[in-house]
Amino acid sequence: MDKLVHFLCGLVIALSVGLFTAPYIGLIAAVLAGVAKEIYDIKRTKFNILDFVYTAFGGCLGTLIIYLFKSWKNF
Repeated sequence: MDKLVHFLCGLVIALSVGLFTAPYIGLIAAVLAGVAKEIYDIKRTKFNILDFVYTAFGGCLGTLIIYLFKSWKNF
């Protein structure tokens, strides 16, 4: 369940930032949010690379959705 939350957070961040700026900036925002969360977790629990990976994958999917939507819209 935790990995799903990370994935969805990355997706939402990438979509919300990428729609109002450029899609790649949404991806960068999702990746940075994943890094920041894992740095925060180092002090509290432990660093989990899979949490970061799932957040980044969600960001990648969000970015891909934006690019596909924009290319379909211009079609």
